[in-house]
Amino acid sequence: MSDKIIRLEITDSQYQALSKKKLADVIALYDAVNSLTAEHPDKASLLNKFLSNETVDIIYHGGSTPGAKRRVVLQKINANGTFSAFCIESDASKSFKIEKAELKEK
Repeated sequence: MSDKIIRLEITDSQYQALSKKKLADVIALYDAVNSLTAEHPDKASLLNKFLSNETVDIIYHGGSTPGAKRRVVLQKINANGTFSAFCIESDASKSFKIEKAELKEK
């Protein structure tokens, strides 16, 4: 049986956001973000927001109002690029696809 060494490089704010989660969940999140960043380098700034648990503004090019700005609290991202976020305007948790989401910089 071999031991696996895992190194995580995160900022202090990311550490603060992730410190309340289980280590296995943090590793899965970190792996998903890194894998998706390699697949979608243009989405890196949005993907990194999952590590710091921030409220962000996105423009979503899908759903019932394509191109609309949405203020969301990022919740979970899957390795296939789908993610869930709580939409503040609609007061509901919704599903999104990373390839249809664009981070709106403030």
